[in-house]
Amino acid sequence: MTDSVLLPEIRPVLGLGTIVIDHQVVLKGLPAPDTKSEILSDRFQVGGPVPTALALLGRFGLSTSFIGKWSTDEWGMRIEEDLEKHGVDVGSAMVHPQFRTGFAHVWVESETGRRSIAAYRGSHEITADDLSGVAWEQFGGLHLDGWSTEAAIIAAGRMRNAGGQVFIDLGSPKDRLEELISRVDHVNCPRRLLTILYPGESVEKAASRFVAWGATSVTVTDGTEGAWFLTRDEYLHQPAFKVKAIDTNGAGDVFAGAVVFGTLHGWTPERCLRFAAAAAALKCLGLGNRGVLPTRERIESFIHERANA
Repeated sequence: MTDSVLLPEIRPVLGLGTIVIDHQVVLKGLPAPDTKSEILSDRFQVGGPVPTALALLGRFGLSTSFIGKWSTDEWGMRIEEDLEKHGVDVGSAMVHPQFRTGFAHVWVESETGRRSIAAYRGSHEITADDLSGVAWEQFGGLHLDGWSTEAAIIAAGRMRNAGGQVFIDLGSPKDRLEELISRVDHVNCPRRLLTILYPGESVEKAASRFVAWGATSVTVTDGTEGAWFLTRDEYLHQPAFKVKAIDTNGAGDVFAGAVVFGTLHGWTPERCLRFAAAAAALKCLGLGNRGVLPTRERIESFIHERANA
């Protein structure tokens, strides 16, 4: 069952956030300090929570645009090629030779798919002035990662004023967090972030703080422990779909993108959570965060297969 007939009714989704070039290295095991490890394979790809989510939404048939900054160097050209290939409009992006393109080192453990990341987000943050030419009313949603926090806060306010929904994939603590969350409709975050922010608190209690600040709903991911969906009236848990993980890097980005899709289509929290969990599981079956992005049809068939297994 699909809702493809609804797709034309969904206005484009705008993204604002980090974008980097990942050097992804596969190792037998994640190395401990002061040790050396042999590299099994390596590859380069475009990374960042928002760009990956936008690429997924494009695969589902939605139009997307991205606001980011990068240089005119080799990595910057690779970023533009990647976004254009996956249907992400870059007309609002800022590209200048004085900028330094962001990059990340991603180590993936071959046996488990676990990863460790060290990232440089780029030399220039997005500013309020960079948002002056955005036609907010053209978009049905804004997806953020909280980077360039002041610009994210301003963008969220403008999107809401234009009648669109605001989503954030929050991976780490941010300055002015309460102010940022107060302008967001849906928060997605890993459980480890809640543990950092509110040590010792349950998922439900910690996530409910975001709802108290103004968010309509919150999803929380925790790898093999599954995911949660919380509103003022509901608290749901979705067990993780068991798969043989090859690469977990980008799974959270895919989960967040799937939540954006389901929310914009008005799905129930239960359906949205199940769909996002399945999308993330399917992403983990292969290396990278582009070629392995699942189609909506594949996600729906996967859910059906597991329900009838």
